[in-house]
Amino acid sequence: MFKRGKNMKKILISLIVCMFIISMLPGIVGEKETDETALKAREFIENRDIIPVYTANGLKKAPADRGKPENPGGGKNKAPSVTITNPLDGATVSGTVTITVTVNDKEDDPDPTPKIYIDGIERVQAFSWDWDTGPETDGEHIIEAIATDSGGKIGSDSITVTKGEGGYGPVDKYALVIGISDYDGTVNDLEYCDDDAMDWKDFLQGEGYTVTILKDSQATAEGIDAAVDALLADEDGNDYVVFTYSGHGAKYQGYGSCIISSDLWYMTHSWLEQKFDNADSPHVYFAFDACQIGDFKGLVDNSKVGAFASNRRSSYDGNSDMKNGVFTYYQMEGWSSYDNFEEDAAYAVQQMKNWAPPYIKVDPFYTDNYAGPMTP
Repeated sequence: MFKRGKNMKKILISLIVCMFIISMLPGIVGEKETDETALKAREFIENRDIIPVYTANGLKKAPADRGKPENPGGGKNKAPSVTITNPLDGATVSGTVTITVTVNDKEDDPDPTPKIYIDGIERVQAFSWDWDTGPETDGEHIIEAIATDSGGKIGSDSITVTKGEGGYGPVDKYALVIGISDYDGTVNDLEYCDDDAMDWKDFLQGEGYTVTILKDSQATAEGIDAAVDALLADEDGNDYVVFTYSGHGAKYQGYGSCIISSDLWYMTHSWLEQKFDNADSPHVYFAFDACQIGDFKGLVDNSKVGAFASNRRSSYDGNSDMKNGVFTYYQMEGWSSYDNFEEDAAYAVQQMKNWAPPYIKVDPFYTDNYAGPMTP
């Protein structure tokens, strides 16, 4: 009798413990669900049959289920990209000046060798040439480089320099800042992208930049395209340039990484790369806070730095304390400790990785092709 009562007591205690654990489960599960759902990935939801696309070859409309490659095998030949990297556009030159040219051609290997012209007269066919300015008259001279690929496509670049004593002209600073939280419709709206843009604007203006800002309905595909053209028309070889984007990004089959305008156009990385191939400035910084944005690293060639919230994975809106995208939040925070884009970008990359909960994966990164630290 005593033993049986003891067993009943054990059973009763076990039942009480089980009931307590069961009563706690909804709170535990709910708390985890709240943590996960509180994180809003900036993932674009596509529900259209036909998608409008800005590409390096112009405007296109493509099926949603498969993108048309811009340069499929056996397709159209693209002209080579030609850039005069030295001297800088607007420079004052004297004595012997080394003219250097880079050429990139997607179809030819090796790249075609450019011809270098001074004031319309061919001087040499080479990637580098020492120009003796002694016999030249004082004043402005036009340097042009022209390359022709194996398919007959021609690429060129030209700059204007002034022969005479003295240094470079005034240094100007220009920035184009884009932030889109309000997209056409409601399904793709985000929270803090416009705040990201305002914070970049305030920071860059504090550093002496003339800032053009496009937010929400201003940032249509046509508006972005025109603003990029205006930015590149303003800057020259002496100037500092910054381009920032916060909003949706997506990978589109056949086109790679794209940013998404407020009117829902896909704007490809090759479209923007083609634009910045014509930049004169040797001091350009890019920052992207968007999902699947990694292919835009193609922008970061000579004398440029780029910071990216993602490669193939997602970027995230922060919480109500951050009031920014997570990557942008740490970029803004980093400026309290660092004075150059490289260290600030490295800080944001590491902090975003530290921030990420164990149930999500992030892959922010930065690319540095600038000699020495690039300051704002």
